[in-house]
Amino acid sequence: MGRADYLALGDWNVVCYECGHKFKASMMKRHWQGYWVCPAHWEPRQPQDFVRSVPDNMTPPWVQPMPADTFTFGDLLITESSSLTENFDYISTETFYPLTTET
Repeated sequence: MGRADYLALGDWNVVCYECGHKFKASMMKRHWQGYWVCPAHWEPRQPQDFVRSVPDNMTPPWVQPMPADTFTFGDLLITESSSLTENFDYISTETFYPLTTET
């Protein structure tokens, strides 16, 4: 017979989650993680679990878009807004420059 093997009206036997020993339910304490333990294994929750940090705003005060890519081919200036025309003879930029092709 163990120490919890006696009659106590309205009470029942339970086992400690930590040590596995038998106790009466009225002696058990609820652990902060949700399970029931004997008084020897009960511990309060760490106060550092409740510490709140100061919000850190990581956004910069101002931003600007990246400039368009610019490529040069000899005297020819090609930007992202440049495109080939239908007949592929000229590259459409601010001014038209003929493509030098050997025919």
